[in-house]
Amino acid sequence: MLTGTSAQAEQLCNQQVHQKFDETRIYSRSFIATCNPGAQCRIVTHRLDKSAPLGFSHTLTFQRADPQSNWQVLLVDVLKLADTQAGFALSVDKNAALNISSQSISTPISVNEYAVDEVLSGKALSEAKPGDNISWSYTVQGGETSNVRFSLAGLTKALEWAECAQAELASGKSNPPEPGSEKPEYSPPEPDVPVDPVGDGRD
Repeated sequence: MLTGTSAQAEQLCNQQVHQKFDETRIYSRSFIATCNPGAQCRIVTHRLDKSAPLGFSHTLTFQRADPQSNWQVLLVDVLKLADTQAGFALSVDKNAALNISSQSISTPISVNEYAVDEVLSGKALSEAKPGDNISWSYTVQGGETSNVRFSLAGLTKALEWAECAQAELASGKSNPPEPGSEKPEYSPPEPDVPVDPVGDGRD
């Protein structure tokens, strides 16, 4: 249940939350977990790059449409296009985890946001949960090889909160906090995530 006043932070699933862009959010170390009123939830982390226009070069997202759906992995290269025909590789703590063929990669939203099919996404999430970091290896169009590491610090807490919050919001038992709720203090670990990222530059 959400409770709170101007003097007391609002709570959802035992975590301090705030509202921004019609999303209910918590911060969990390297991750921001967000749920919208329709109960779609995302767990997002970014690769900090101060030279990039948005302040980050890549994103890793775990997304779920509703409590009955499976989590899906989405990967973004902000600056370059990946050669999806060459496939992707994900490794956790330097241990090979998954090889992802072109048939398992789609671009449903934009040309540089790559969605991994649900079966491999589930395997990736299982591998990631106990890990410290996850690396995305792929070929950029033009032939250059890219390897991007994301911290997994805070993933378990973010996932547990998102699953609880998604169920609460979808059931109607809880409502999002009022817009303008005081933003909680956030100190992300460097260099993996900039302050208050979302993935599309709105922040």
